[in-house]
Amino acid sequence: MFALVLSLAVALMPSTSVKQEASAQRNAALPQKGILVIGKSLAGVRLGDTPQRVRKLWGGNYQPCPKGFCTDPTWLYIYPRGEPLGAAVRFRNNRAIAVFTLGAVTGWRTEHGVTIADPASRVYELYGRPKYTKCIGFEALSLQPKGTRAVTSFYLTSGVVYGFALTVRGLNPCQ
Repeated sequence: MFALVLSLAVALMPSTSVKQEASAQRNAALPQKGILVIGKSLAGVRLGDTPQRVRKLWGGNYQPCPKGFCTDPTWLYIYPRGEPLGAAVRFRNNRAIAVFTLGAVTGWRTEHGVTIADPASRVYELYGRPKYTKCIGFEALSLQPKGTRAVTSFYLTSGVVYGFALTVRGLNPCQ
């Protein structure tokens, strides 16, 4: 009898795990206060992540970038309330090649405390002399920590931080 109960419990375990994972994905959402870890991740998403991993972290409530606007498949996660703010993930060959904020998402910060709305001087103070890139309508200050293929960028407008990005080396930081 014990063997029958044990085998039944083992047989039910994968089903329960699958249900729990599906429930976790349904409850996953873009965080309200994402953290940029320099050279590693933005709100938990890392360069090289698969679409499945992104869905597991941020859920399935995204809009694909309209055809003609993006050169690669790009998922736009927009908060359901307020201004159209959020974050996006750009994929190539089913791997994330860029993760970036959309607009000035209040509450987002780096692991070292640079926040949205900080002056650009805070970036220079903490990270030295990042590379400057002029984008259309904004600027990017970018750095690439040694030993990584990730470029971390701070998006600026009028000398103030309004966003963050992680891109693979060689990709334009202006997303």
